[in-house]
Amino acid sequence: MFRFAEKHPVWFELLLIILAFLAAAVFSFVGGILNVHPELSSSVGRVVVAAVLLLVFRRAFGPDKPLKNLVIVLPALLFAVWNLYYNLSSGASFGGVPFFVEALITAIAPALFEEVLFRGIFLYNLRRSGCGEVKALLLSALVFAAVHLTNLVGQSLAVVALQVGYSLVVGLVFGAIYLKNGSLTQIVAAHFLIDYTNRLYLEPAQSASPLQLCLFAALLIAEAVYAYVLTAREKHRA
Repeated sequence: MFRFAEKHPVWFELLLIILAFLAAAVFSFVGGILNVHPELSSSVGRVVVAAVLLLVFRRAFGPDKPLKNLVIVLPALLFAVWNLYYNLSSGASFGGVPFFVEALITAIAPALFEEVLFRGIFLYNLRRSGCGEVKALLLSALVFAAVHLTNLVGQSLAVVALQVGYSLVVGLVFGAIYLKNGSLTQIVAAHFLIDYTNRLYLEPAQSASPLQLCLFAALLIAEAVYAYVLTAREKHRA
């Protein structure tokens, strides 16, 4: 299995993504039988699957130093700042204190699940296959973004296109940070904060204003440039 993963990292990643999502779906099914909220049971499933993947592919993760070079993680948190701005300026309803725990669970699940899959395991296999860091970063971000095309079921093309573009940039930024610092904890924490600042609010505006769209586009461009700068510096040092 490990030899195939390192020889054919993209095919292995796609297979692993399918299996991981199917495994998480089992928890949703069981949760439905037990009358547990679907999103909550799915989140628990993702956490469990991520924990299993961490155990099985533990050699893909080196010593984690969560406090290493923390300053380069800070620009990624602008996505969390954006979430707060967008929800507040759009008149979204605050979920309230009882909603904190549920938001914690449903935010940590995708953070852990996706970072283990797309940054931890995938980047490791890509680099082991002889893929350069720039190519590995691009491939991991592209696959991460492409997975969000599944949202076409039930959502408009325009909304999904925005999600794919957003996911691509997030994948580039998180991947660049992970390649530089090697800390899964850092990018899981950043991913969690981004999701958490969004899940604290209910009923956001259905569509963004022209100003909000312009600001969001500027943020995506700035973050993409930041990912490029991080990767270029690392490549130059190598």
